[in-house]
Amino acid sequence: MSDRPPRSAYPRRHAVSVTLRPERAWYQLSWLDRLLRGVYSGWLWPWRRRLLRQSGFARQVIAASEDLMELSEEAFLAHRDQVREQLLREGITPRTLVPAFAMVREAAGRSLGMRHHHTQIRASLIMLRGMVAEMATGEGKTLACTLASATAALAGVKVHVVTTNDYLAERDCEETLPLFHYLGLNAAALLADAEVPQRQQIYACDIVYCSNNELVFDYLKDLLVLGDRRDSIDVYRDMVKAARQGPGLKLMQQGLVFAIVDEADSVFIDESRTPLVISGGDVPLADSEEFLRHIMAVAQAMQPEEDYRIDHSGRRILLLQGGRDQLEEALSAEQGLTIDGQPLRWHQKARGEELLLQALSALHLYQRDKHYIVGKEPADDKDSAAAAEADDKVMIVDEYTGRLAADRSWEGGLHQMIEVKEGCPLTKPQKTLAKISYQQFFRKYFYLSGMTGTAQEVMDEFYGVYGLLVCKVPLLRASRRRRVGYRVLPTMVAKEQAVVEAVRYRTGLGQSVLVGTATVDQSEGLAASLQRAGIPFELLTAKQDADEAAIVARAGEPGRVTIATSMAGRGTDIKLRPETREAGGLHVIICELQDASRIDRQLEGRCARQGDPGTVEYCLSWEDPLVNVYGRQLLRLALPLLPLPWLGPRLAQAMQRYCQWRLERKHARERRMTQRTDERERKTLAFLGGGRWG
Repeated sequence: MSDRPPRSAYPRRHAVSVTLRPERAWYQLSWLDRLLRGVYSGWLWPWRRRLLRQSGFARQVIAASEDLMELSEEAFLAHRDQVREQLLREGITPRTLVPAFAMVREAAGRSLGMRHHHTQIRASLIMLRGMVAEMATGEGKTLACTLASATAALAGVKVHVVTTNDYLAERDCEETLPLFHYLGLNAAALLADAEVPQRQQIYACDIVYCSNNELVFDYLKDLLVLGDRRDSIDVYRDMVKAARQGPGLKLMQQGLVFAIVDEADSVFIDESRTPLVISGGDVPLADSEEFLRHIMAVAQAMQPEEDYRIDHSGRRILLLQGGRDQLEEALSAEQGLTIDGQPLRWHQKARGEELLLQALSALHLYQRDKHYIVGKEPADDKDSAAAAEADDKVMIVDEYTGRLAADRSWEGGLHQMIEVKEGCPLTKPQKTLAKISYQQFFRKYFYLSGMTGTAQEVMDEFYGVYGLLVCKVPLLRASRRRRVGYRVLPTMVAKEQAVVEAVRYRTGLGQSVLVGTATVDQSEGLAASLQRAGIPFELLTAKQDADEAAIVARAGEPGRVTIATSMAGRGTDIKLRPETREAGGLHVIICELQDASRIDRQLEGRCARQGDPGTVEYCLSWEDPLVNVYGRQLLRLALPLLPLPWLGPRLAQAMQRYCQWRLERKHARERRMTQRTDERERKTLAFLGGGRWG
């Protein structure tokens, strides 16, 4: 069972170091725990949530903070030290919380020129209580987080502020660093290019801003260094011994005490379908290049519905008897196929069917510029010359963030088959060294909280898996967002033409336009249509990852058109020029429904932030992949009704949302399967003492 503290408890200080490394012990929820959590989250918690919203806590903090405005600089610094001593002595309690929040709020006013609004104070209270604050985009989550993180750090609690990428981690840290320094706290951002000594210094800070991937992979790397040294005394003894002889153990993290996760639904839900794995130690290629190319040639010659069937909803290939017969004939002795001059052995023929399925998947399920791109691996300036001479390679595009994941590879021969398909040099497969799922990792924190703009749709999963309740924070100002259209066109070509006309109209009014797409391929196709129409634009995809900050900074200029995949849909703040605001603000065009309605709402949230005007328009088609996979049969039945003016538009919107709902259910099943697989592995490998599986 869990050793998690009561939900009403605030974060407490734990002794931390690379040797002590405090974290919660692994636990597995029983079926009764899951049932009771679901009942509490769905039925009982909404009543408590209403009581929390009516609290006068924010008014008390603002009143106490206004009293501090009259203090001189010297008097305020003395008060700061007094509040910190009280927090270190008594911890975070209802008695110490109001003075602490008031002091941090006034410190923010003096160091950043901004003071927290009552909605931001409520959000910080929610996070300190170990819940997820649902705070609309543009309401100032970055500043709101500082109240919770600074108060916890002043009480001696190590804080990790987790974001979805390095860009957001660095940006948020730079914006809030003056406040933390003013409070006498150390804070730093952990970036991907940091070396081990630098990472050790960063993790020693009071507050660490980092991406979820860097945080989890550093945890796994520490596990590899620790090996069987699970006791702190063993670690300390080995570090002292190694220090006398040379470099010590290269441990980085100092425990998992308190984490605040930004874009919590993206990290906890969207990215939790697959475990994180550290691979290494190249193993010999079990299948020769000649054999792989022969299997790919067999796959390319096969006919759909005769030799194989594609299950798009399950994203898998079903091999039919005709395909098996064709494979057997291709691998028969009469064909004279040899590997390294030797005839095929029986196990290579058995392996042939596995590779054939991977080859068919590479051909029909994995698309270039959607699931991966082919090019040279990004490199630093110092490595640019070597990178220019390197061969092209297959680089995975992260389906959750839209960013490149050049260091990842698919398993089971799939990556090699895609390399054969694209004519790239074959890479050697690697063996798994360490592995953990997001569900398992974040449950290791003693105190966990989060913030996001879209949590209501998955609130049951938040509580059922992570024990996190969701509390909605009201808007500071009423939203001025307007939805001006929801069109479903018959073809992709018609959709692109409609988008071009909508862009031309909105830019003519002086609005800036953000066009949201689902894939790199779709973005580039739409860019070509705009180019033919003579409309200037900027394109932001995984291929332009490094230019994201500059492109987003210009996206609010009047008449500016930006095409972006889902990577720019979260966390980025588009600042509007006064002329753009007067013309109607940012206009968002959504060209394809995302994997979840939450992500669509996030994209809508790019406009009409903090009382600004903004408009949203959906422009979809019946040829979109979502409909082709999950609504083909339903579309055939509904075709006679779609031309009806009083029913067609409503039916079209309902059908699109139905397809999206089916995809959401599929992803939810995958997340449950990942969690159960992780728990089974932990149970089976318990005799290893955790080891490589956290």
